[in-house]
Amino acid sequence: MVEEYEVVPITPLRKIEKRLEKMEQGSPGYNAVLRDLTEMMKENQKVVDNLVNTNSELISNIGTLSEKLGELTKKFDDFMDSIEVAETSEEPEEFKTLKEQNKKLEDTNQELSDRLKKLEKRTKMAALSRYYYQRPQQQGSQKGGQY
Repeated sequence: MVEEYEVVPITPLRKIEKRLEKMEQGSPGYNAVLRDLTEMMKENQKVVDNLVNTNSELISNIGTLSEKLGELTKKFDDFMDSIEVAETSEEPEEFKTLKEQNKKLEDTNQELSDRLKKLEKRTKMAALSRYYYQRPQQQGSQKGGQY
């Protein structure tokens, strides 16, 4: 039984080991850029969080406004119904215009309410997607720091 041996030069292996050590230590400029990027990502996240909070408050306030407009419209309808037209077979022109304006207000109120519901859904989806897509970005930034 004959054993075979192979001679492998050590110099290229040493060069690769030194290069790997340099990469593991990282250059100062590279680390500074990573810190700056991390800081910018944190600031960006704060801005997004503030924007989502402000948007939610705005939606809430618009919802309250919509409810108040609905109440006002109802009271106005009740008021208009309580007015009796005295001794005329036809409605006065002012009464007709008031009814038309009231109908327009109701339509606008309904459209605003529908838009609010859509906006609320979109905001919720954006907030949820931010949490779902935040983790892969963090993992990617961690991998970038290891190289």
